[in-house]
Amino acid sequence: MKLPLGEDSRPPYVQAADVLRAAIHDGELRPGERLPAARELQRRFGIASSTVQNALRLLKDEGLIYSVLGRGSYVRAQEAPAEAETEAAGGDETDSGESDPVYTGLGDLRRGWQTADSPADDPRPPYVRTADELRKQIQDGRLAPGAKLPSARDLQAQYGIANSTAQNALRVLKEEGLIYSVQGRGVFVRQLSPRDQFLKRYNEGLEEMAAQRRADEEVVRLSGKSDDEVAAELEAAEERFTKASAEFEAATAHRNAMRAVMEQRKRLSGNYTPEEQAASVQRLYNRLNEGRRRR
Repeated sequence: MKLPLGEDSRPPYVQAADVLRAAIHDGELRPGERLPAARELQRRFGIASSTVQNALRLLKDEGLIYSVLGRGSYVRAQEAPAEAETEAAGGDETDSGESDPVYTGLGDLRRGWQTADSPADDPRPPYVRTADELRKQIQDGRLAPGAKLPSARDLQAQYGIANSTAQNALRVLKEEGLIYSVQGRGVFVRQLSPRDQFLKRYNEGLEEMAAQRRADEEVVRLSGKSDDEVAAELEAAEERFTKASAEFEAATAHRNAMRAVMEQRKRLSGNYTPEEQAASVQRLYNRLNEGRRRR
């Protein structure tokens, strides 16, 4: 199985280390067990030998594996891993001993450590998918800066994952600087820096533009008309609008002229309605008062 290099922006050695780390934390590679040879990992992951070595070195630095010269790399025995992980996460959860369901394992890396109800096209380990979901909630504001994240036990129940998987997901977000722990209180969302806030707004703007483009494309698709047909209809509509505007202006001028003629005829004949006569008297009275005030 090739790593999802085109879908994951992280370096290949980090992706390979994540897959092996998940196998160790979820018990597929047990303490004292030998890891597949570097050449075998190179073939399975579809990466270079130096990339495999970098992934193994990363796991060694984390204390998860050790090497024996001429024999290979082995899983290091961990003392009270659940307790250490829980303390690092700032919570008081303990590992229940359960494991994620339906793992496909290193024997068939085509599916990764995939649960039965997870998307068929997502080969990543459960803790990576859990971290992605929490990261999305932080980025879209559902988990605001300063908000407390669900505990590892709550994540375990919510996503149907092992306690160690939840701890690993939180560890990933801590390494990214998105969350931090407070001993005895839990895990909280970190306040974004000005740069991250700008990037967040920028990405939101890109998403809005992409959504508008998709909406525009859908309208164009539903219209069933070519660009030339739409342009011709627009030109015809513009012509009709110009003609209608000219007719409206001519009609308005004619109406105003007819009103003026009617007013002249009424003044000559005195054929005013009672309301019009009262209004005329009032206007005359107002002009007289205005003349007196000027004197």
